[in-house]
Formats: sequence, structure tokens, C-alpha cells
Amino acid sequence: MTVPDPIPADRIAEYEAVQALLMKYASPDDADAASVAEWIAHSALGDQHLYADMGFSDRSQVRRLMEAHFPRFAAENTKDMRWKKFIYRRLCGWDGFQV
Repeated sequence: MTVPDPIPADRIAEYEAVQALLMKYASPDDADAASVAEWIAHSALGDQHLYADMGFSDRSQVRRLMEAHFPRFAAENTKDMRWKKFIYRRLCGWDGFQV
């Protein structure tokens, strides 16, 4: 596993918000959820689709990861919205968060 690039100082709040949103939906007995949330949050800062920034070949791989670690969050994506768009739309309702 490669070491991720440092998070730019002006995007730390964004990274933390994505991570916190995902952890709100983490399965309580999932020991890997925090690491996966960090990976997703870091990848969400990229310029490509989330699946590409995560090194996946298609969106279905992100869906499987979400279903495994954040099943309630995955279940709420009923319109199969692109994951990065879905995450940021959900964040728009959080106090103090601005895109």
C-alpha cells in the first residue's frame, strides 16, 4: 500500500467531514471501518470519479465497499448516484460545512 499524499491544509475540514459522515454509518462491529473511511475521505479529495481516485476500475467496487462497511449509507443511495456526488450532497446538510 502506498502512502497517500498529505492533505492540503485548506481541505482538512472537508476530509474530516467526509470521514465523520461515513463513520456515522459504520457498522459498530467493523474493525476496518475507520481505515476505510479515511481511504474514502482522502480519495474524495481527488479530481476524478471516486472509484478512479481509489484505484478501482468501476463504481460497482465502491458500492461493494460501502455495503460492506457502511451498509446504511449505501442503502440510502437509492438512485445509484455517483458516490462522490452522493457524499457531498449529504454533507451539504451538515452544520458548518461548505463545499
